[in-house]
Amino acid sequence: MSARGKSDEAVRYYLEALRFNPADAEAQYHLGLEWLQCGRMDEALASFREAVRLEPDLADAHFQLATALVNRRAISEAISQYHETLRLNPESLLALNNLAWILATHPEAQFRNGPEAVQLAERACELTSYQQTVFVGTLAAACAEAGRFDDAVATAQKACALASGRGEPGLLQKNRELLALYQAHQPYREPANR
Repeated sequence: MSARGKSDEAVRYYLEALRFNPADAEAQYHLGLEWLQCGRMDEALASFREAVRLEPDLADAHFQLATALVNRRAISEAISQYHETLRLNPESLLALNNLAWILATHPEAQFRNGPEAVQLAERACELTSYQQTVFVGTLAAACAEAGRFDDAVATAQKACALASGRGEPGLLQKNRELLALYQAHQPYREPANR
């Protein structure tokens, strides 16, 4: 059976479970994950929203809702959901990194906050002993947004070294491109149409 077939089967399972217990936040959360697998973003968003309504302390549901909202370009609400994820789970590496990246690189200034991005990215790097290329690269972008270009350059060089040592050619190329920006005292901005 294909992955899509398994997701369709899982969707039916969770819908049936929710028919018997509409207040099951975990079932709503898992249904949202399955909707994502099926490429049905509207349904996934609705399930994640319902999961956090039913169980406001379900950190994973807040995280998935935030990620889905970023994909829908609802950035203000996504930032709020990432903050809630981190309130509930301060060591959520992906929430730390994703929020730091938005705050460091978003094309719209209203969403950027360099100092907070640095704090979040440093925490993700500390939790992983500065050994995850993506997190180190995010820290470099955060430093650049905060105007700390010397730190951004040094951190981007570390990200390049990590990517090279780990055999991550895509990350190596991206971090080299970012390094050139930071050396020119320019922060990175995500493309506006993303």
